[in-house]
Amino acid sequence: MDTSVYHTLNNFAFDHPWVGDIAKFFAQDVVFILIGGLALLWLLRTSRGRLLDDRSQVAIFAGALAVILGLLIVQGIGHLWDRPRPFVALHHFHKLIPHPADASFPSDHVTGSAALAFALILFGRVRLGLATLVVALLIGVARVMVGIHWPTDILGAIGVGALAAIVVALPRAPVARLARWCSAIYDRAWLGLAGVLRGQATR
Repeated sequence: MDTSVYHTLNNFAFDHPWVGDIAKFFAQDVVFILIGGLALLWLLRTSRGRLLDDRSQVAIFAGALAVILGLLIVQGIGHLWDRPRPFVALHHFHKLIPHPADASFPSDHVTGSAALAFALILFGRVRLGLATLVVALLIGVARVMVGIHWPTDILGAIGVGALAAIVVALPRAPVARLARWCSAIYDRAWLGLAGVLRGQATR
């Protein structure tokens, strides 16, 4: 079943170049746009203060912790089980993007995006979390389409991402306090930098 689904998606992307181009974009770039965009929203401040409300600040911070934890779990699994990638194990494949022949299970791209999605949901940003989960699924499908992952690598990554988010959400109150503390420190640093820049501008 794993091989059959892999060939179906991989051949479809190869036979339809425009699909392959979209798959390449999702497989390589979207996870960085997703995580980087949310990180930027957390970091940016205006003259009126934060762009996001307190609940969103906490949820994104928790998502960042879940991403880190999920990727650490992926590294551990990769050391325990060096599953060959499809382009190593199969004779027939279409490798649409360059990728090293490292451990295939689970996908780190999908683990990170799924961990972020589930953390957002668990910390009260359900709509944003569900939208992020859809993006995570599209990233997973794309990485099968471009020939570098098995479908079960994607399912495993979603499971690891969910586990990481749950672990982060269990100490919910301490995580929220840590998020607010980090945000407050960053606020003070931002105000200090803004004051220095204003002082230099008036000279």
